[in-house]
This record gives sequence, structure tokens and C-alpha cells, in this order.
Amino acid sequence: MKQSATEQNDIQTALGRLPEVEDYIGRHLRRVQQFATLEPPARVLDVGAAQGVAMLAFQRAGFEAYGVEPWAPAIEVSHELERRTGTTLPIKPGHAEKLPYDDGFFRLVQSYSVMEHVDDPIECFREAYRVLEPGGSFFFSTSSVLSPRQVEIAGFPAFPWYPDPVRRFIMGAAAKYWPALVGNTTRPAIQWFRHNWVQDILRAIGFSRVVNRWELRRPDERSGLSRTAVEAAKRYDAVRFVGDVVESGMEYLAIR
Repeated sequence: MKQSATEQNDIQTALGRLPEVEDYIGRHLRRVQQFATLEPPARVLDVGAAQGVAMLAFQRAGFEAYGVEPWAPAIEVSHELERRTGTTLPIKPGHAEKLPYDDGFFRLVQSYSVMEHVDDPIECFREAYRVLEPGGSFFFSTSSVLSPRQVEIAGFPAFPWYPDPVRRFIMGAAAKYWPALVGNTTRPAIQWFRHNWVQDILRAIGFSRVVNRWELRRPDERSGLSRTAVEAAKRYDAVRFVGDVVESGMEYLAIR
């Protein structure tokens, strides 16, 4: 059975995730700062903010954090998170295809495990580009057709390798008849991405540089054989291909 979708977390679960998310955000910021200027109190946007836990972590790191979330119950929980932590979490209702913010407003836009659920990923990428200031960056993680590993649906081995119409049919049926298989979400994953397509689209939109997950990894994050493998993936296409098969999903940082 798949774990419940993040947007459905209650206040206790949200608070329980905070230490892990703070640790991740610290590591994430150090990775981004290798390629783009990103210092407090820059404005950051979390697309698919859920209850605002990542926003809270960004705030505690000194940043001015904003959020967009389409699911109203998650925003309601964010108000309780505000009360419990004595913070303000400005989350607007909305979707990644039409961000409710002005052009050039943010230094960083991040979208963690969201793009696989949207209707129009190209429009989402365009919107991220629009709301970034020059030199700002867009980080996202999402699904990949290359790796057989995935967390979007339980009980279907190597699901990313299924033909796209089959994946969509199964996802639709699961959401309707067996919602526990997709974490009880009403918006199961319908987009499964190819690395070359993603990189080409981002560059066509206007991003000046696209950084893959292996380039983002810092040398001080790993040791021994693991560090050697990551460094090899940075340098050699064949090793990177194997790594992208072994690791689920994909991650990219696109710099405007």
C-alpha cells in the first residue's frame, strides 16, 4: 500500500516531518548555491506547498518563503502550523500552470514531486521561468520513464516502463476504484518524463543552464565507493545513464 499523499498530512504528521525537511532544505540550499547566487532574505516559492513545512524550513534558514497549493484542506492545516510555530506561511490557492505571482518576483522556485501530477508541464516550466528574476533558479524533482523504480503507485513493478496509455489508464482506475494504491490522492501521477525532452524544453523556454542531479551532488555529501560513483556520473555519459536507471525519478536545476 502506498503511503498517503503529502498534501493529506495532518498537523501532527506535518510537525513530525519538520526536522527531516529542515535537514533536506539545508542540503538543498548548499547544492543550489554552487550554481546560482541564493542568499537570505531572498524570496523563494514552493509549488505544491501542502501544509507549508518546506516553507517553514526556508524561513528558519532566513529566506522569505511563499507557497502555492491547490488542495484547500492542506492550506487549512497550514494555518494550524502557523499557530503552533508562531510563524506566517503565505500560501495561495493555485496551480503550477498559472502561478498567482508577478513576473520576476522570486530568486528560487522549487517543485518537489509535483510535475508528474500536472496537466500541462510545459506551461508549468514557463510559469516558473516567468516568476523568476534574472539569475534565479528553478529546482524540481519528478518522475522518469528511465528508471523502473517509483513511489507513485503500489503493486505495479517497473511501472514507469509501461506504455503511456497503459500508465494513464491504470492511474485513473486506481484513483477511482483502489485509491489506497495511489495514497488516496485525487490527482495521481500522469506525467512520466524523459531526460532529453526535459532538458530541451527548459532550454527552449529560455533557461541559460540546466544542471542534472549528479552535478548538484556535493563531494562532501558522500564517501568511498558512493562518492566515486557520483563523481563518475558527473563526467561520463554511460555512468550517468546507469545512475539514472538505478535512481528513481529525476532532479534538475534550471537557471534563468
